[in-house]
Amino acid sequence: MSQSALKAFLSHFKFQPERNGCIGIERERFLFANGALQPRSAEFLHRIGKPAWTYELSACQVEDRTQPSESLQLIKLNLLSNDSDGWWAVMAIGCELVACEVGPADMSLDVYPDQRYLEIVRAISVERLQAACRVAGTHIHIGTRNIEHALDVYHALREQLTTLCELGDHSNGERLALYRAMAIDWQPPRYENIEHFFGTARVGGFDLNLRNCWHLIRITPHGTVECRMFGMTPHVDETLEWVTRVRSISNGKG
Repeated sequence: MSQSALKAFLSHFKFQPERNGCIGIERERFLFANGALQPRSAEFLHRIGKPAWTYELSACQVEDRTQPSESLQLIKLNLLSNDSDGWWAVMAIGCELVACEVGPADMSLDVYPDQRYLEIVRAISVERLQAACRVAGTHIHIGTRNIEHALDVYHALREQLTTLCELGDHSNGERLALYRAMAIDWQPPRYENIEHFFGTARVGGFDLNLRNCWHLIRITPHGTVECRMFGMTPHVDETLEWVTRVRSISNGKG
């Protein structure tokens, strides 16, 4: 294995040691009106005009993000502030913001016009696109110091994958079944070392673009370990329970 190629791969990760242990959260939610999903994410985002909110693959979804923090109280305030902003924006456009983790089978397959998403749509079947559009989840990031620490945290969380999947399930397994249909390579593998991680990334096609990794647990370009198995809840305190469990598993790895 070329050391220069390995070095180039590792350069994609921007670790921030000062954010070690900090938590960031992403929540995907559906836009409803008159009892049906609405592909109006562009309209919502134009109305809200805040960087904490962004688009998702489905034009019927939007996502809010929190600032990294170690404080559960600050995380809670951030989540509630995002909720308040989101509710104001959907009221202004005549919609509802709904925290459900599975959309209906007959929902619109309109996609947000992002170049990467349009390329994904061209490359997958209609069945996989439908599965991808129907799922919404809560993604929890935990900051790590460096690649070695990230791998330690990743493996600790990987060992608890089944437990974490059960903890965040509000659809009797339907969301995760759809996720697995969409992301065929969903299972987070065990990495023997950094070189094995790089080799797996090359085989999986995410060595040049880490966003192309669809594992339920993954190491991200931000230097975080991301848990993608949690579904959706309208209750901020339940989201914080998920955060507490992720943190308790990760803390033993420094």
